[in-house]
Amino acid sequence: MAENITVEKMQQTFCNKELSVTERFRGMFTLQDLGSEKAIDSLLTFLDDPSALLKYEAVFYIVQMQDPYAIPYLINVLEDTSQEPIVRHEAGEALGAIGSNAVFNILEKYRFDPVIEIAETCQLALARINWLNSNKHSQVENQYKCVDPAPASDDDNVQSLKSALLDESLPLFDRYRAMFALRNKISEESVLALAEGMKASSVMLRHELAFIFGQMRNKLGWRRTWKERR
Repeated sequence: MAENITVEKMQQTFCNKELSVTERFRGMFTLQDLGSEKAIDSLLTFLDDPSALLKYEAVFYIVQMQDPYAIPYLINVLEDTSQEPIVRHEAGEALGAIGSNAVFNILEKYRFDPVIEIAETCQLALARINWLNSNKHSQVENQYKCVDPAPASDDDNVQSLKSALLDESLPLFDRYRAMFALRNKISEESVLALAEGMKASSVMLRHELAFIFGQMRNKLGWRRTWKERR
């Protein structure tokens, strides 16, 4: 990233609606790298954009920054029912990523929301905060250098991870842990196991799986997923 790039310059770039979506996304990505409260403020201006996709992506980058400064703004997004569910979902995920106990009550409020995407997101965020608060957890970086909504499972067996991923009786948090452990293995066997997860009833789990296949850039996963969903 060039040294002369500033938050102000990036805001001028991505707020220009005449630019392509790709160019505006690049501006948001650079803001994430720049960090700071100013960068968060700039990303938050996207919440007035008519594009749900761009709003979602702006909040996603805030997720990756994990800055407590964003908490009150993210709570406002989560509570704003005029926002699209996918945008509110990402705000809830961001609150879980920051991991502050200060957001526990607001997540509890929405953990049984009638919008299933919101309910499942808040349940996951609460479970992640509880995990962070436990004495047993350890922060493990993944090769994708991203903040996940759940830590990868310590299990190293693909078949048992697959069983956990597909087990509808398990808490969604445990299934997510299995999912991210399979992603991190980057093997043909783990990709095929992940593809089986597209049969799951959980909208959020399938959404996350699609994101994971994009991270892995493995065509085998996409082919198998397409075959299973036809």
